[in-house]
Amino acid sequence: MKIVKLIIIVLFFTNITLGQNYLGYSNDSLKIKSVFLKETVSLNLHIPETFNFSAKSTKYPITIIFDSQHERTYPQIINSIDLLTNESQIPETIIIGVPFNRNNRYYLTSSQKNKNDSLLGIERMERFLFNELIPKLQKEFKANDYITLVGHSRTAFLVNYLTTKQSKKIDIAIALSGFYNNKPLSIENFKSYISDSSNFLNKFNYYFTAGSTLEEETYLTECKDVSDYISKTEMPKNFVGRFAESKNANHMTNYWVSAPSIFMDAYADYNSILNNWFYIKLKKDTIEKPIEEFKSDLEQTGKKLGFEVNPNLTHIFSLASSFGYEKKDIQTAIDFIKLGQKYYPNYPDFDLELIGYYNQLNNLKMSEYYKTEYRNKVMSRKDISEREKTELFKKIEEEKTFANTVYG
Repeated sequence: MKIVKLIIIVLFFTNITLGQNYLGYSNDSLKIKSVFLKETVSLNLHIPETFNFSAKSTKYPITIIFDSQHERTYPQIINSIDLLTNESQIPETIIIGVPFNRNNRYYLTSSQKNKNDSLLGIERMERFLFNELIPKLQKEFKANDYITLVGHSRTAFLVNYLTTKQSKKIDIAIALSGFYNNKPLSIENFKSYISDSSNFLNKFNYYFTAGSTLEEETYLTECKDVSDYISKTEMPKNFVGRFAESKNANHMTNYWVSAPSIFMDAYADYNSILNNWFYIKLKKDTIEKPIEEFKSDLEQTGKKLGFEVNPNLTHIFSLASSFGYEKKDIQTAIDFIKLGQKYYPNYPDFDLELIGYYNQLNNLKMSEYYKTEYRNKVMSRKDISEREKTELFKKIEEEKTFANTVYG
């Protein structure tokens, strides 16, 4: 493991640049006074665009990304999730970045034990995640129990360890440039665990990658060993293990370059919803019950993924636009927007769309109703200034002008 130790020494331990902006996610922090870590920890928190506008019943999956202290690689991963979410390739998720430093990164990912302590460092991290962090997200941030873990190098080892300890609570485990032979885990113990059906009562997706450069040689060797074992062994029906070799990727590059394709694969069923609508369903002359069909698509996708999925804003606006502007079926367009409001009732842009559609139906009463709704929602926002609110109010007139131009 000499290469592993060398990599650890040269890793950068710097804080995330707070000026980073994302299109569909916030860039906040979350402080937790942890009993298990015996300190107050500051985590990176990214909540999706719809979060503050969503209904109480609207829940989001959790994505926990380790090593958020890397100011170059971590924002790349968040930007990837941001793009994939905006393009409806993956559902919105509550993202938590867990930073480490030179002092705790080895301790919290190893069998190291402090003096007079009954717990290993890695056990303390495990308890922090599953007894403190995840319950807090579920209680305060509308998170559901669909959990994704992403780790790199030592924290990929942490992901591998947690796979053998918390497989009943984890849904997607992503280990990038990880290893297995390090106490309190061994590669043989890992193989034995993942081949036991009793450990995987629900679908479990395990992704692991390594680069092909000399810097990645140790990681690649161990990952190929596990990959060969999976391919030659009768694995549990609920366990899906996928390995990919990142050609020419060095250690840090493999961290962020692997993530986008993994997320796209893990949520392929979600991406297929809009893909099927645009390239199959909308090509039909008529769709008998489009709203019911779309709701059925969400339900079936949720069953495949293992949690109740929400429609993406791109779903709602794209399908409403297709029916309203292309098929001239304004009522169905309205129905799609109202479906979106069931998930995100306080999202003001839905009201703008409804104002335009009702104008085209010459239903001035409903148009005025949604103008009032829009104004009330904008006025109630605490995240924007009075000047910004004034600018948003101008959109009511812009919507009327746009609608008249389109439908004229």
